[in-house]
Amino acid sequence: MNRNAAKMPADTVPGSGPGLGRIGPRRRHWHRLLALLLGAAVFVVDTFTDVTGAIAVLYVLVMLLASDAFSRRGLILLTLACAGLAVLSFFISHGDEADVSAVIRCGIALAAIGITTVLLLRDQASKQSLVAANAALARSETRYRSIFEQVRVSLWEQDFSEVRAMLTRLGQQGVRDVAAYVREHPAFARDCARRIRTMHVNDATAELLRLSSPAEALGPIERFLPAGDPALPTVLAAVAEGSSRFEGRAKLLAADGQVLTVLLRISFPDEADEFGRVVVGMVDVTEREQLQQTQLAAQAELARASRAATVGALSASIAHEINQPLGAVVMNAQTCLRWLGKDPPDVEAAVRAAERTVRDGRRAAEIVQRTRGQLVRDQRNDEAIDLRALIEETIPLLETELSAHAATVVTRFAPSVPPVRADRVALQQVLINLMTNGLHAMAETQAAERELTVSVDRPDGLEIRVSVRDRGKGIPDELQARLFEPFFTTKRGGMGMGLAICRSTIETYGGQLTARTHEQGGAVFEFALPADPDTAQAS
Repeated sequence: MNRNAAKMPADTVPGSGPGLGRIGPRRRHWHRLLALLLGAAVFVVDTFTDVTGAIAVLYVLVMLLASDAFSRRGLILLTLACAGLAVLSFFISHGDEADVSAVIRCGIALAAIGITTVLLLRDQASKQSLVAANAALARSETRYRSIFEQVRVSLWEQDFSEVRAMLTRLGQQGVRDVAAYVREHPAFARDCARRIRTMHVNDATAELLRLSSPAEALGPIERFLPAGDPALPTVLAAVAEGSSRFEGRAKLLAADGQVLTVLLRISFPDEADEFGRVVVGMVDVTEREQLQQTQLAAQAELARASRAATVGALSASIAHEINQPLGAVVMNAQTCLRWLGKDPPDVEAAVRAAERTVRDGRRAAEIVQRTRGQLVRDQRNDEAIDLRALIEETIPLLETELSAHAATVVTRFAPSVPPVRADRVALQQVLINLMTNGLHAMAETQAAERELTVSVDRPDGLEIRVSVRDRGKGIPDELQARLFEPFFTTKRGGMGMGLAICRSTIETYGGQLTARTHEQGGAVFEFALPADPDTAQAS
């Protein structure tokens, strides 16, 4: 679009006279003068010479010459004047002696003048409409440019025409999953980035990219995209699929080398020939993302410190309380050995020592059981829990983890599943632990296949089963037996307590937690809990 359209001179816009838009006042004056002289010359030749042709037809030239110099009303008056001169010339030249051929010539001249007038009036109306439309378009462009420049959101105008043609050819070659193709062919992705050209940006974009002027942002977008940007394949897929818009997160490389996180929105046109001007909007959320990551890191560190402190406190408590019964067990065992070592052995005394050993061993076991009860909340607030609703409440809590791992959650719930009776917070922690482990297990899985499936069913009338399946590598056979052992972990920086606590929690409510490798790949963690007896019969 012509950016100077709004700067047209005053005599080229509506209001300066219909039909007078193409020439200036000076030229209009000369056109009018020449038209009058030409009209006079035609009248003289037609009236006072012996030329027998249809000289009056030449009045058409007068009208054509004057079409841009007269208004609509002036053109009509000029038409009447030319027609009057033609008729006047006819009567002066022929009078009552006019023959048929002269009448026909006069009629042809008048018809030519009339037809020319109609066509010129229509032409003037068309020109007037065109000038008005152009002026309105110029005003609209001016308003758009004003908004584009002044808004404090980063706005880009980009040319996607070459990229769209490349993607069209790719589709003709049989490629259906464009995003996967782009991820698997980095050279194609970089070529596309080179062909996406920035035509115009506003000042907010220059500030975002740390540029001295908006002009520095013009050209291929490639230099502002960090290698491996996950947004590029999805943007190209949206273009290939004919989407009307794209929304998502993207990475940008600023001029000072800083990698920025932006919220991206692109509006794609409906027509293929309009992809030369695609509007892209961006909002910088780098600081918010960094703050969120800092908060998450602090929360993780706090949780790790809390777990470590809890384990330390429990260890000290267990060591303090169990030290005495274990010491008694050792002493009674030694006493038993001494009685048996006598000659002859004092069997009765040895039996009493063994009985005391059993008694102190049971006491140590009770201490461990009581400490375990504290770990899994013996003092809990049990209630009837709909596991399907609990899962739906838990998934949003993992939004950040899901986004960081570019994974999705699929739920599969059987109908008419009764609730279970347990502590809501404890069960939610179990779900969070199992789902988080599943996300970590898919770190090396292709992004398009990172899917976590959480299902709830009722294999029999007595238990409710929850399954969490990932698409990772599964569970190696050599680790299967140790998976739920405390302090056993395969994750760097892990404490190895998560699965052990999960199993203890589930067992506290009369259920069991198991793990296996799915026959189609990935690991499956399942726990089954008894249905709430108060509601199981009703369902």
